[in-house]
Amino acid sequence: MSPADSPLSVVVQRVIVMGVSGSGKSTLGRALGAALHAPFLDGDDYHTPQARERMHAGHGLTDADRAPWLARLRAELDMQGRVVLACSALKRTYRDALRAPGTRFLYLDVPEPLLATRLRQRRGHYAGTDLLPSQLATLEAPQRGEHDVLTLPVMATTTPAGLLAQALTALKVT
Repeated sequence: MSPADSPLSVVVQRVIVMGVSGSGKSTLGRALGAALHAPFLDGDDYHTPQARERMHAGHGLTDADRAPWLARLRAELDMQGRVVLACSALKRTYRDALRAPGTRFLYLDVPEPLLATRLRQRRGHYAGTDLLPSQLATLEAPQRGEHDVLTLPVMATTTPAGLLAQALTALKVT
C-alpha cells in the first residue's frame, strides 16, 4: 500500500499533537510525520519573537497573544494536505480554531512532576520550568463531546518509540 492509499489519507488529513510544554509534542510529531509520510509543522516556529521572549521570561501567553498565532497555524493547515502539527492547543477554543473535517488531536497527558523534570533537562528552548504553572493553569483537558481528541498517557517509562506505537494504534494506522 502506498502512503497515499494509507488509512490516514482516507480518514484523517490532519493530526495535531497537543499538550503543555515539555509533554513531547515535537518529538512525537516528527516521528509521526515520518511514519505517515506527512509533513511536520512545529507550532513553536509560528510564534512571534515577542511571544517567545514573553514565554522565555516565564510569562504565559493570553488568549489575545495566542489568537494571531492560531490564525497563522490555521492558515498553514488550510494550505496543507495531510500534515502533522505539534501545537499546545491548551483550551477547547484553541482546538476549535484549528478544527476542520479530517482532524484528529492526540493529547499527551503527562504527570506534572515528569513535565517539570523534562523542562529542567531541556536546553536551548525558550519555554522553561517557569512557564509550566501558567501552561497547566490554562490547560483544558479534552472535554466530553470532543470525539476527535484521543488521549495518550505518558509516563516516565514511555519511550518515544512506544509513544509512536500508541499514536499509530489510536489513529488506527498500523
